[in-house]
Amino acid sequence: MPNVRSPATLTAARAGSYFQEMDLFPVGLNFAGKSALVVGGGPVALRKIRALLRCGAKVVLVAPEVRPELRKLAAASRIIWRKRVYRAAGGLLGAAQNRPAMVFACTDSEDVNDRVARDAESAGIWVNRADCPAASEVHVPSVARLGSLILAIFSGGQAPVFAKHLRKRLERHLGRSVAVELKVLSEFRRRLRDRVEGPARRKRILTRLVEDGTLETIAQCPAAERR
Repeated sequence: MPNVRSPATLTAARAGSYFQEMDLFPVGLNFAGKSALVVGGGPVALRKIRALLRCGAKVVLVAPEVRPELRKLAAASRIIWRKRVYRAAGGLLGAAQNRPAMVFACTDSEDVNDRVARDAESAGIWVNRADCPAASEVHVPSVARLGSLILAIFSGGQAPVFAKHLRKRLERHLGRSVAVELKVLSEFRRRLRDRVEGPARRKRILTRLVEDGTLETIAQCPAAERR
């Protein structure tokens, strides 16, 4: 369970959040079917919610007013919108089976975000704070999606804007060809598993295929010629 922080601790974390380098543990989460609570109805909340929906999460939004895009999502029953201000503790401390898997504090009020963070931590729920990286257990990276390939870039809480800039550079440099390469390699790996015994031998074949440029050459061929 996360450690519950006092208001003074949260204030200190905020003050040092832009100068403290964090050694994060990068991980990918399978959020399909899991619930997430998002507090706040502005552009940051919209970005978080779009990413959560893409991953198959069930989103509950708490905010008195929201952006038009979020209203449309609620009207289409893609999210549940609780049209009210966040109430301390709220449903976070209720029955365990009703608790969200993760909480996102996205308001423009430090006091509200503090309350959300304390309630989440006291309930043993991971929390992401948009306004204070040092007070977040969970950091959301800048993500480049190239087909099935996902590249996540963290700045260690120091400069999220640079992570976004680097993501755009990687997307331009890599292009869509890497998505094709991954698809080709995945299919080849599946066939290899059926025809070649021994994981070590299969790994050597796949490594050689990637490192000697063969994969790139195959990916450039028309789809009908790759078999």
